[in-house]
Amino acid sequence: MVIAGAGGHGMEVFEVLKKLKFGNFIFFDENPSKSSPYPEIPLISDQENLREFLNRDPDFVLGVGNPEAREKLFTFLKSNGGTYKNLVSDSSHISSDLISNGFEAMKFSYIGPKCKFGTGVLINTRANVHHECEIGSFSEIGPGAILLGAVKVGAKCRIGAGAVILPGLKIGDNVVVGAGAVVTKDIGENQTVIGIPAVSLRKT
Repeated sequence: MVIAGAGGHGMEVFEVLKKLKFGNFIFFDENPSKSSPYPEIPLISDQENLREFLNRDPDFVLGVGNPEAREKLFTFLKSNGGTYKNLVSDSSHISSDLISNGFEAMKFSYIGPKCKFGTGVLINTRANVHHECEIGSFSEIGPGAILLGAVKVGAKCRIGAGAVILPGLKIGDNVVVGAGAVVTKDIGENQTVIGIPAVSLRKT
């Protein structure tokens, strides 16, 4: 299996996979100056070696948190023959009726009933996504963040660590919600919001 990204989040993904007893890992990182975070796990950075590995084992997961990087790596690995796989930690609680095109749920995360995710959503450590939430493709719900019931989050959003989004609110595409912010009203696309209650800082 390929872990796409060899930084900090890639290491956390590796630890989840190792506990789930997956084997035969490599890291892929486009930066040729990067070295593997684990000496026993190879890192490749060129397309030819990547294709060769994917021909033998096409499965990959995303080892980066940034939504734009997640989308870029997803597209690149898919175009080289990769197959994107769900990653669900053994300590996560996931509702059986989740509708998803592939996602990652890190340690101690919670996903309630009747949620819908686009492709490549990341639910990070201890994040809580409550009933009937919808999250757009490649968005990251940060560590300890809470989405209360029926929240809708657009594509390529970053919901910061410990942020809270109140029930039924809508967040547009490409929104950054700062760490610890409390969102009390709908947020249009392409904004950064911070504070309690969250207010717009600037256009992204």
